[in-house]
Amino acid sequence: MDRPCLSRRLALALPVTAAGVGGLAACAPEDEGFGSSAPLRAEEDGEIALSDIPENASTLVNFGGQQPFVLIVRGSGEDIEAYSGYCTHNGCALRQAETELDCPCHGSRFDAATGEVLVGPATTHLPAVAVTVEDGMLRRAS
Repeated sequence: MDRPCLSRRLALALPVTAAGVGGLAACAPEDEGFGSSAPLRAEEDGEIALSDIPENASTLVNFGGQQPFVLIVRGSGEDIEAYSGYCTHNGCALRQAETELDCPCHGSRFDAATGEVLVGPATTHLPAVAVTVEDGMLRRAS
């Protein structure tokens, strides 16, 4: 089911209650129907096998915890860059659609290879996220 994100006006009008927090959860992506490809899910320990991430491609990965979505841009081997999976305009989780990341809240689009803004209202590129590769496993850096 496609759930649109709340407008800023509606989000500000929601009382700070369980109902208000539940309404904001609508901006989080679901594993099903997440753009053109669902994000990969890391193991419960926060690691994902590097072999699960395609080479020469961009892949959203759910590492769990707060702000779980990270865009992994993998070249060949351990050539890895990582960016936040959240729109820099209003913090909504992004959806991957081919070579772009789309914000379902206000329509911003980002290049999935560089994190650069393609279409606003966002004006700031996606910030880098530190990741490490050890023994064939990728994880967020502490």
